[in-house]
Amino acid sequence: MIKRPLADVLLLVCTLAAAPAGHALTLLTEENPPFNYTEAGKVVGLSTEIVAELGKRSGIALEIKSLPWEKAYVATQAEKETCLYSTARLDNRERLFFWIGPIARDRWVLIGKRDFAGTVKAVEDAKRYRVGVVAKDAKIEFLMGKGVTDLREVSDDAMNPARLVLGRDDPSRIDLWATSAYGARRTADRAKVKDLKVVLRLHDVPLYLACGRNTSPQTVQALRAAFERAGKDGTLKRITDRYAF
Repeated sequence: MIKRPLADVLLLVCTLAAAPAGHALTLLTEENPPFNYTEAGKVVGLSTEIVAELGKRSGIALEIKSLPWEKAYVATQAEKETCLYSTARLDNRERLFFWIGPIARDRWVLIGKRDFAGTVKAVEDAKRYRVGVVAKDAKIEFLMGKGVTDLREVSDDAMNPARLVLGRDDPSRIDLWATSAYGARRTADRAKVKDLKVVLRLHDVPLYLACGRNTSPQTVQALRAAFERAGKDGTLKRITDRYAF
């Protein structure tokens, strides 16, 4: 019989007691590679691997769905036992969710056409341009806080690359695209849009698993305990290192 240290036994007992048995937790996400995206009909990616690990360690069954970000964001707040990832933790969101993480780190950038001739040395300079963003995305709050208000919202980031190459008189045209540096190339390639460049690095941001307030405290406690253990034993680092950029 294998003997465990008393502290490990107590931690295991507490985790099992905290994890709600027989109830699946719904995890909602969006198409945002390499963190979370669909491949061959399955949601995969860096953040997906990490939240799956937390579910396994906490004994919580997970049902993962990919939706447009705005729909996922609203549903997480309205439905029971539902969490959202990968989510930026902002002041105006703090009380809307229970937070676990950070599970990953993202880099936000402004992207333009290769021949973009404007001068954008600081984020405030972007106020002179039409900027494409995703509705309910954290980049909106960030940009508006810097005085950038001509924001053109869409429901899916995959729509933005094509808007960069529309004619100047087209009302849907954008000058700059606010997105994740890590997923931009894949998104642009899928839209068959080439000759783009990073105009400005905006912000590096930690990403979290955000559980709606209708999620049970036992579930949140179990996920947080699993996150702490996965960090201490090196599992989170090993997963992250496989996605090194």
